[in-house]
Amino acid sequence: MKAIAFTRFGEPEKVLELKTLPDPTPPGPGEVVIRVTKRQLHPGNLMMVRGKFNIPLPAHGFLIPGADGAGIVEAVGEGADSAHLQPGMRVIFNPSPGAWAERLKARAEFVTPIPDDLPDAIAVQMLPNAVIAFMLLRAAQRAVPDAGRETPILLNAAGSSVARLVTIAAHRRGLKVAGTVRSAQGAKALSDRFPDMPVVSTADPDWPDHLRHATGAQPLQVLMDPVGGAMVNDFVPLLGDGAAVLLYGAMSPEPVVYPLSALPREIMFTGVSSSRWMQDTTAVQRREDVAEAIEIGRAAPEQFEVAADYDLDQFANAIEHMERENRQGSVLLSSD
Repeated sequence: MKAIAFTRFGEPEKVLELKTLPDPTPPGPGEVVIRVTKRQLHPGNLMMVRGKFNIPLPAHGFLIPGADGAGIVEAVGEGADSAHLQPGMRVIFNPSPGAWAERLKARAEFVTPIPDDLPDAIAVQMLPNAVIAFMLLRAAQRAVPDAGRETPILLNAAGSSVARLVTIAAHRRGLKVAGTVRSAQGAKALSDRFPDMPVVSTADPDWPDHLRHATGAQPLQVLMDPVGGAMVNDFVPLLGDGAAVLLYGAMSPEPVVYPLSALPREIMFTGVSSSRWMQDTTAVQRREDVAEAIEIGRAAPEQFEVAADYDLDQFANAIEHMERENRQGSVLLSSD
């Protein structure tokens, strides 16, 4: 099989290479082998390649990026639920490391069949994007129980795939959201997508005043941010006492520095990561999350546009495309 792999950390264009590797061994008890057909590229994939996560390189061998995708079950091990998973079934999986390979072996409990009317290009966007979206909303309501009721939850980088899922999930729960994006073009595109959602471009020097006006001039209680960096501090004057800043990414190369002005106001900064999904949620909650993700995908397919779909061996072009500014839609990697 083909796989994208690396043996050292660094810039993706310098360390990633396409390898020919043996297919996975037959599945053991409770395992399945999946032929991966599509993967969505995430910023976290590249953070892993760049060595930003605390993941050690093997002394001998390599790592394969990616932990989620869509594919077809090829083999089912003993003890896996044969009524749940059978060879030939279309499935999504998360988390199962090694998704940037043509085949992988996964634990059966991390694999979910997808309905016939849900295309792979939509299904592959469901996990982990939906997982982190639901985790963010739960974290917001733990920190501020009435989050989104009176004043909207603020989403920075509101046009991102995760933020769009937060918006959809929040509306399903009767919660208000508002968004900030980097450009006027992005603000218009997002307003067209969600007409009832206040959206402000931070390219406008007066964006804080515009945001206050758009959100009713009340201090905001929750900010969800995947960017990090110094700009997070620009939002602090817009937040109320006891507000929560939920950080779920680090797209900016700059570190987040906790501002002194937030201390006396007890504004909380905390991280939210999909890697905690398995540890911090019950099996029942995980099944509910997956079911809701699929329901959203079936009900609102127009919200899951694809910017580009590249063959696996075109991974360098796919990565370049994913990191473009003002990209609209997800970037996928496909294999037969």
